[in-house]
Amino acid sequence: MPNFSWEPLEFLEALEVVPVEEEYGFSFRYLLSRQPVSLELTIWPFDGDVELLLRCEGMTEPLVYLNLLECPGARVVRGRQGTSIEFSAAKSFGGRYDHVDAPPYGFRLQVQPFIQVTTFSYPV
Repeated sequence: MPNFSWEPLEFLEALEVVPVEEEYGFSFRYLLSRQPVSLELTIWPFDGDVELLLRCEGMTEPLVYLNLLECPGARVVRGRQGTSIEFSAAKSFGGRYDHVDAPPYGFRLQVQPFIQVTTFSYPV
């Protein structure tokens, strides 16, 4: 049973790309390009691990290389500032996380109208 709570169809809508799915759904890799920036987001739902690589054209090393281990889940948020995906920080819930509620803190991947990575926190 997956340890990562998410709605894959919402990710498909938000990122506007079909993921490359590893056999048996062990991982999902999203490749998104908005020149000169490209994004590679990989989710291992059974482990709850997330990897994010943000690259800029012409640079050999990534601008952002982020690994989030044992992430309980993520949710897509649509608001006045655009569309983003909020990834919950590990061990931030006493029980199971469902992707409907806002996580208390974590990182946010803005995907519309531009690509940006930020941290966030909500009052608890």
